[in-house]
Amino acid sequence: MDKVRQRLLILSYAFAPSIGGIETVSDLLARTFSHRGYEVTVLTGISAGGPEPAEPFRVVRNPSWKALISEIWRADIVLQSNLSLRLSWPLWLFFPTKPFILVHHTPLARPEGRLAWQDRLKRWLLWRPYCLSVSAYLASTIRARSRIIPNPYASTVFRRMPEVDRNGDLLFVGRLVPAKGAETLLCAFPYILEHRPESSLMIVGDGPESGPLRELAKKLDIDWKVRFVGSKQGAELAALMNQHKILVIPSHSQPPEALSVVALEGIACGSVPVASRQGGLPDAVGQAGLLFEEGNSHELAHALLNLLDAPERLDYYRSKAETHLKQFRPDVVADAYEFHFNACRR
Repeated sequence: MDKVRQRLLILSYAFAPSIGGIETVSDLLARTFSHRGYEVTVLTGISAGGPEPAEPFRVVRNPSWKALISEIWRADIVLQSNLSLRLSWPLWLFFPTKPFILVHHTPLARPEGRLAWQDRLKRWLLWRPYCLSVSAYLASTIRARSRIIPNPYASTVFRRMPEVDRNGDLLFVGRLVPAKGAETLLCAFPYILEHRPESSLMIVGDGPESGPLRELAKKLDIDWKVRFVGSKQGAELAALMNQHKILVIPSHSQPPEALSVVALEGIACGSVPVASRQGGLPDAVGQAGLLFEEGNSHELAHALLNLLDAPERLDYYRSKAETHLKQFRPDVVADAYEFHFNACRR
């Protein structure tokens, strides 16, 4: 089949304008395959919230059951980010031979690891799709055979900017929810200020924990040194990552991180990641950063101080970035996807 005429349908329950890892990856894959000549359509349950921006691919939001069946029928390949039965049920009932690739971004379990009936049903249904997982850790949680394919990052946006002064110290980027562990970083920061009063911390993101985290900063008497700047995306976020020496990713393991795109973006911008040792974060960080025990603010504080006081160590981790990031570049990841597109047809 001529690749130019291949119709790729991406099922992504989360998509722009919502912000998150799956949204970022689905958008990047849609753009990459559109540029490779595929006719790409994205089906999502997320409303646009305004006029649909001009894109090189088509977006169908909140499809009716008729539209859902029609779009799956006309697709040559169906690619789903995490299993959402609301978007994919026709693939079991009406299209049992349609090439269907399911990419696991999170474990099929509740955040605390418990299996609800929905999780058991989804696990049973894994006989149907060709499964991929975004990290070795995540593949180990999937009972069905699951090949490993990394998440890509937007390499044209997230890159070193020599013209930007790297005069900031610590940066946090993520949704302000308990799972992202921002409170662990805030609890570590007083110790850092005690030994290095000139240090600074910027919190990028928004969410239900915004108020409680600001209150915690006041309680710890560090609010005057912590800047909460809200959500940032694209070039604006890349500039902030270029301004900071260290990107802190203190996520908790309920639920575990599968593979942090934020870590890849930070590495690409020259901000050295210091992340919790859990889930797929070791895969994302590689040799380009440091890991610490999840939730251990004391260990985190020591790790951050050691880096801030030793610029040569920061340079060492930055020297590992290019080699580490090769496997996550969109063209390399797209090549891997095309290999699996062909494999799932056999």
